Amino acid sequence: MQRHTARMRQRGAASIEFAFMFVLVFMVFYGMVGYFIPLLLSATYHELSAEALRQAVSLQYASLEHAELKDQAKRVIQDSWLPAVWAQPCPGYGEDTFLKIAGNTWSTCIRHGDPSAILTPITLPLLDLEWPPLPKEIRGETTIRLH
Repeated sequence: MQRHTARMRQRGAASIEFAFMFVLVFMVFYGMVGYFIPLLLSATYHELSAEALRQAVSLQYASLEHAELKDQAKRVIQDSWLPAVWAQPCPGYGEDTFLKIAGNTWSTCIRHGDPSAILTPITLPLLDLEWPPLPKEIRGETTIRLH
């Protein structure tokens, strides 16, 4: 009879242990995904900005106007796998352009100003913590000086 009451007291202990472990494993997994996505986007933005600048520089010898070069750089970014809302021009580049030409210095810049719109962080109110911590913006910029 005594063994039976000891078992009755242990009933549900595995469920509680599972709940704690599930939360820990989920937080680790979500943290890995939360760090992976900004790194992937950062690499993508750097590669896209380099490709857009490469296209603009290669077309400069075709005697195109600056507006046409800016349109070509924008087309390269629009043709990428990124959704349009994820690829925004950087401040100082103009409202709808990714290419800035200042004399012999050319640069392209792509950014996303709100990474939490892509991956929503989990707020832990007891710890006053957001998980995973995301950067304020994700950005890729390439600059070249032509001679």
